[in-house]
Amino acid sequence: MARPLRLEFENALYHITSRGNERKDIFIDGADYDKFLSYFEQVVLRYKPIVYCYCVMKNHYHLLIETPQPNLSRLMRDLNGAYTIYFNRRRKRSGHLFQGRYKAILVDKESYLLELSRYIHLNPVRAKIAKTPEEHKYSSVNYYFSDKQAPFGLNAEFILSQFGNNKKDAREEYKKFVYRGISSRNDPLKDAYANTILGSTEFINKIKDNFLSKMDIPEDISRSKALRSGKSLSEIAELVLKYYNTDLDALMKKGGKDNRVRKLFVYLSRKYTDSGLEQIRNFLNSSVTAAAISKMFTRIEIELKKQGELKQDVINLANILSQPEAQEQKDMSYVKN
Repeated sequence: MARPLRLEFENALYHITSRGNERKDIFIDGADYDKFLSYFEQVVLRYKPIVYCYCVMKNHYHLLIETPQPNLSRLMRDLNGAYTIYFNRRRKRSGHLFQGRYKAILVDKESYLLELSRYIHLNPVRAKIAKTPEEHKYSSVNYYFSDKQAPFGLNAEFILSQFGNNKKDAREEYKKFVYRGISSRNDPLKDAYANTILGSTEFINKIKDNFLSKMDIPEDISRSKALRSGKSLSEIAELVLKYYNTDLDALMKKGGKDNRVRKLFVYLSRKYTDSGLEQIRNFLNSSVTAAAISKMFTRIEIELKKQGELKQDVINLANILSQPEAQEQKDMSYVKN
């Protein structure tokens, strides 16, 4: 199974989920919920994350936390490890409790903090285990909707401050904000880039430039191709068209075996993005079938085993893709005439 990429740095914000193995329940009764939250309190005291939201469900949990220090892996190891030992001892069982590794999506605080807080607090309603968010006892929502004393470092004040300076009014406005989400059923996580980064284009590019471009990302990392190159289909197309000094028509028109522009676009898209055949087909305005794209890629791989101009073009473009964005612009100095 592909493993997720871990991006850890100071003041990073994460949406974290961890599920029971085979999606089985890992919180059976109130004692289990309370024990998990007590372990959560311990790791908060030890590792000092800022906790914005949490919601513990029957077979999984959600956390929205910020790490002033780059210590997420240690925090999660202690949390899931301690709860697994407790659960196994209490139920006289052994083996894995959680389904693989936890999932941590790096989040753009300015763009998605509020939306993710609403998404987490509405989880019990969407799962149909509660009619209203506040009915679910094991969630941070009631510390937002009321003036109850918040536990273990929960920072409700920051999000509430986005809804007004008066605390009472801010709580009412935040509650309205959460309730408006019940009918929309929006899932902000579906917008995560390569299932790893959630944010504006500017934020994603910043993470690419500061971290991904400097990392040697192994093949067994989930969505490794997209993370390794950090390229979209549009960026691949722009690169190929600029290299061949041509326009979009050369890519879109049917050119058979001799359309080198299309050949290189298809090959690089399959090698350096995580886009599927249908996504590439749609980008090309459905002028070719997904099966034809697959066959084209196979033919190119065979052709590249021979020395020739096409192979050199692939080498040149691959070298450009491996460079940071600023260097990439310099490398385009050898555009073909």
